[in-house]
Amino acid sequence: MTSSVVRPDKHVDDDELAGRLQMAISAISHRMKTHAASDELTPTRLVTLATVAEHGPLRISDLADRVGIAAATMSRLVDWLVEHGLLTRTGSTKDLRVSNVALSPAGEALLERMRGIRTGYLAERISRLPADQVRALARALEVLEDFATGTEQERH
Repeated sequence: MTSSVVRPDKHVDDDELAGRLQMAISAISHRMKTHAASDELTPTRLVTLATVAEHGPLRISDLADRVGIAAATMSRLVDWLVEHGLLTRTGSTKDLRVSNVALSPAGEALLERMRGIRTGYLAERISRLPADQVRALARALEVLEDFATGTEQERH
């Protein structure tokens, strides 16, 4: 069931608003990923590193599931990241057929640098906004943070 909100300036449909929000979040995320990526450090490689940083150490199959790519593709991706010193691979103590991957110190440093680039990209964009739009963004951010934690308020 679709509900809507009546604003003084116009009628806003929840489904339309949700669609626009999803498109805006996707576009911003894509811009940040491509802004921080390079020819060698693709968005998929960055996502893989970030996933290992958040959930690692991980088996390659578990990492592939979390990133959403085939295990064979992830295996080649991990090989590249290990070869470039961004991940480490260790054998499992429980099953010798299994290896786990973890973020190396160089991988941690790279992710930190990439986060700085992304944050800098957003800060630069925000700095160009008029003051009223910065205030509107700050108000909207409170709602988005609640969405992210699942603590949004019910409509009265």
